[in-house]
Order: sequence, then C-alpha cells, then structure tokens
Amino acid sequence: MIVILKEKFVSFEEGVSVVIAELAVDSRTELPTEDGIEGRKLSPASLAWEISTGEFYGLGSDGKWVNQTTGEPYEPTPATEPAPDPE
Repeated sequence: MIVILKEKFVSFEEGVSVVIAELAVDSRTELPTEDGIEGRKLSPASLAWEISTGEFYGLGSDGKWVNQTTGEPYEPTPATEPAPDPE
C-alpha cells in the first residue's frame, strides 16, 4: 500500500506532474520508482515512511531510496504491467 500524505507541485514534464511527495508504505518493497505513481513523477527529495519499521527514506537524484538512519540505498523495482487480455 502506498499513501500520499502530502505533495507539492514542482512542474510539468511530458504531461505529467512532477511533485515532491511525502509517502507512507507498509514495507520498503513497496517504495515506488520515480514514475511509479500514476499521473505523477516523484522529484528527488521526496520522503517515505516505512510503517512496519518506522524507518524514513529519501529519494535521491539517482532514483534510489536511501534509508535516513543507515544510509543504505534501496533501488525500487518497477511495477509490472498486467498481461493483455487475449480477446
């Protein structure tokens, strides 16, 4: 589950809103890629709270989330597209 707690519009890029966001996720495996939230592109400096551990992550300009306590980087996996309907 990803919840947008707060967001601030920065600009438009290719018809998508670029935002600095504050997110909440159940676990770090749910941290999105910079374009992983439909209709938005996350700007570096976006923050995420991992509810299961209480850890905070910051999105770097390289697209990796960095644990703010340990400095450990985490590279999110892009969401897979659903298989097309065979009909």
